[in-house]
Amino acid sequence: MTLKIIIGLAAALVCIFILSSCYGTQKNLIAENRVYHWKVYLVKKKHFSMGTYQHFEVYYKGQLLILPKEVTDGSQEIREFITAGVVDSRSTQFGTIAVIFEGHFTREDGVPYRTMVTLHIRPGKGNELFITNPCNGKEAVITIG
Repeated sequence: MTLKIIIGLAAALVCIFILSSCYGTQKNLIAENRVYHWKVYLVKKKHFSMGTYQHFEVYYKGQLLILPKEVTDGSQEIREFITAGVVDSRSTQFGTIAVIFEGHFTREDGVPYRTMVTLHIRPGKGNELFITNPCNGKEAVITIG
């Protein structure tokens, strides 16, 4: 009888261990600009039923960068990016960060479509950020915090 209880407890512990390893979030710092206070993290999320999902998060002066919908595609705020990177110190654009995300748009004939949007973000005075779309040249200014 005791052997069956021990085997049952061991099987339950193994199941709990396996299921707990199928969930979780791992966050790795992949780029940092200490002069302009940028940090870029690769975030991997594991979920048993959906598998593994990864995205990038950008922090400016310790705050998560959330792009308002007026600056992105007009339908949603963006806080998770497909990719993000800091421009290195040898460039004339030092301090700029480039982000790419999926935008949701509607054509003139009413057909919805999705496309990748690239934005360049550079710090201004105080907590201002200048956002430039290199594809069409549009610019915007947002304030963080």
